[in-house]
Amino acid sequence: MKTFLKKHLPTPALNIARKMRDTLPLWRFTKKGRWIRRQYWQFGQDQRDFVFMSIARFLHINRPIPGYYFEFGCNEANTMRKAWNHFRYLFDFQYVGFDSFQGLPAISEIDEQPIWEEGKLAFAEKEFIRRVVRNGMPADKLQTVSGFYDQSLTEPAKQRLLPTKAAVIYIDCDLYVSTVPVLSWIVDFLQIGTVIVFDDWYCFHGDPERGEQRAWNEFLLANPDLRFVEFVRTNEAASFIFVGRKEAA
Repeated sequence: MKTFLKKHLPTPALNIARKMRDTLPLWRFTKKGRWIRRQYWQFGQDQRDFVFMSIARFLHINRPIPGYYFEFGCNEANTMRKAWNHFRYLFDFQYVGFDSFQGLPAISEIDEQPIWEEGKLAFAEKEFIRRVVRNGMPADKLQTVSGFYDQSLTEPAKQRLLPTKAAVIYIDCDLYVSTVPVLSWIVDFLQIGTVIVFDDWYCFHGDPERGEQRAWNEFLLANPDLRFVEFVRTNEAASFIFVGRKEAA
């Protein structure tokens, strides 16, 4: 490969070719790589598109449900851009991204799994904002709240965003310990019709005693007056609609 590039390309093109060779893993050009990109990865994107389009249809049919699009766990801005692409023509949302922008916190015993490690999924806040704005979202539509959730989801942070409620709350926290503070913090933002999505519902082999499922089940037990119905599910995600509070007996 090196000999071919050096022999057949002029210097400027050679430099570009070398850069591509060094930055693009060769497996991407194999049959396996093409299958991963075109079918396996695309299947995941199609599933997320299904979730967001389902939410758009629900909110539009039941309009008006104004407010925020909250996203907990922003990573490379893929989901925030997808939210904007699906909602921009129907709703005048404000978009708020919550993330440590330092990756995952220290992994506690309850969240131990080979795929998780402290610092994984780190992504710079400025680059996140740049990608979202470059995708077409006006800068004044986007806010970010930086920090680990047990430190950033404070009462002052809540008061800065209230009294506006949330239309969609997208929880991509991966871990139980990260999901717990999110759920307790969002209660005051619920309105009838708020959709809550758990992106990693089937992590930890689908065990309801771990991850986002455990956090959600504990949240429901702690808040028996809050009423939810199940919404759409995929092979990865689960979602619920807030339908109000139970009337006092």
